[in-house]
Amino acid sequence: MRKLPPCSISALGAASSALVRVAAVRVKPFCLQAFAVFLVCMGTALSSAQAPNRITREVDPAQVQTLKDHHPLWANPVNDRGALPANQTVSPLTLVLARSPEQEQTLEQLYADQQNPASPEYHRWLTPEEFGERFGLSDADIATLTGWLQSQGLRVNWVSPSRIFISFTGTAADVGRAFGTELHSYRVNGRQLISVNSDPVIPQSIAPAIQAIRGLYTIENRPQYQMTAPQLTDTNGSSTSYYIGPADFDTIYNVPASLTGAGQTIGIVAESRTDFADFAAFGTQAGISLANPTEVVPTAYGGVDPGPAYTSPPSAGTSIDLQSEATLDVQRAGSVAPGANLLLVVASTASGGIGTDAQYLVETSPAPAQIMNISFGGCESAAGSSGVSYWNTLFQQAAVEGISVFVSSGDSGASGCDTAFTTPPASPEANSPNSICSTSYATCVGGTEFNDTSNPSEYWSSANGTGLLSALGYIPEGGWNEPTSGSATQVAASGGGVSVYNTPTPTWQTGTGVPSARAGRYTPDVSFSASCHDAYFGCLAAAGASCVAGSAGTYYFVGFCGTSAAAPGMAGVAALLNQKLGTAQGNLNQSTRRRRMIRPLFTTPRFPRAA
Repeated sequence: MRKLPPCSISALGAASSALVRVAAVRVKPFCLQAFAVFLVCMGTALSSAQAPNRITREVDPAQVQTLKDHHPLWANPVNDRGALPANQTVSPLTLVLARSPEQEQTLEQLYADQQNPASPEYHRWLTPEEFGERFGLSDADIATLTGWLQSQGLRVNWVSPSRIFISFTGTAADVGRAFGTELHSYRVNGRQLISVNSDPVIPQSIAPAIQAIRGLYTIENRPQYQMTAPQLTDTNGSSTSYYIGPADFDTIYNVPASLTGAGQTIGIVAESRTDFADFAAFGTQAGISLANPTEVVPTAYGGVDPGPAYTSPPSAGTSIDLQSEATLDVQRAGSVAPGANLLLVVASTASGGIGTDAQYLVETSPAPAQIMNISFGGCESAAGSSGVSYWNTLFQQAAVEGISVFVSSGDSGASGCDTAFTTPPASPEANSPNSICSTSYATCVGGTEFNDTSNPSEYWSSANGTGLLSALGYIPEGGWNEPTSGSATQVAASGGGVSVYNTPTPTWQTGTGVPSARAGRYTPDVSFSASCHDAYFGCLAAAGASCVAGSAGTYYFVGFCGTSAAAPGMAGVAALLNQKLGTAQGNLNQSTRRRRMIRPLFTTPRFPRAA
């Protein structure tokens, strides 16, 4: 179908005055297309006009109300280290805007229809601009909000095409003045964080249009992985432990060789660039063709280049966590779907990091990727409702655009606030799932552990075959929980739990076998192996594991584990699914029907269920 020309509502003024005469006019054949375009444009104009302004009164600074749940518990007098310098820039900040109840109901109906094969809306995905026209705020409301921000001395950076996010920045003094609070520095468990010292207030007149404000306090989202020390192979290319290479994964999960993810793009959110030499070495040793990712910095949404990747181990004390995460994601997604395009979106942490990356993937038109992977996370109780609202709103938009989103569930078991792979705290935090993962519009990917300890030879060969293959077939799985590492205790288990903020329980999570003790969104949805007991084979020169063989034929590699390894694996499976079905599938959280769609990808029903 040819694309219709864009509609200009102002240009339709004269034409609409003649609409009453249309019935009496004989339309000549050569005018039919123009007339059809006119009706489409009129429909768009009327549809837009039917969405009333949410802001109906002038802004009165004397009439204000509090935005609740925007002040974290750790921002207390005990941790307070004083106000930020007045001229310190606070960035990025984001207004998450609120749709009307009527818009929300219509959006939910469209979301359901897009996943209903009997509906004419089935898989008719929207663009960000179409989403904005139907479900965003009106031009007048956007103008009022941006005008108010600017009147407070704040700078508006961008308004999303969906008309549901407004990014802005300002100094600590201006932000505090605008929202009736102060920005302070806090010392929390040895880390320096910033936060408002009280819940913000906003004018009552604009309150109906604002759902949350993101950025008023630090939300720590950490990579969800663990990496072994460099491991040396023997002269046959094998090692003394079992590691999952691409051929092993394909064998264990019966991935069909006929599917490669060709024609699909997996968008990977990251906060570091990568060393392409790692991918060449990985492909050489694993016997696959692993294409380099396309790396893009989302400058249109405020992203700043994090700088070049390390190509060898950096100086002592320099963290390579972010580069390790990006490298892991590329190697895992790319090895499951070697024919897919990999788009690594990299914004520095200071410029919004993964939040900025995700905006780029959802708001760009045409969509740069059909699949999104996020291997980061932090607990709900630390993120608060404003942090959860940001991701829920963004992923809701992604779902109706046909983007399948996958997020790692976390590596700290039910206590998502505890630091994974460390000694358990004396007073464990309360149970809390990954705040990015708790939305119903993303597929939360947890971790399993292979039950192969009692008789490894039943599941693994004693030496590697072609492409490092040593797995003999499917290996039984159970929930991942590794309470010890050597002789030390540790926090290491598949994350999950019930969301405090996303209630009620989704319809696809009700029924036989689903817990009902608490109302809310349950996580995770599906799981892949994530245990360090059988880690994933990886190459990372920055960790001293380049996978480049020396004169003796040996080389150093690393083992990756954690749900950061499971999520990109599922993103790769989604690429295979899209290729198989010939179109993007959107949100996969449609319970049994979706599982029936995924299972035929594998020759036997061995797709892993959630732990």
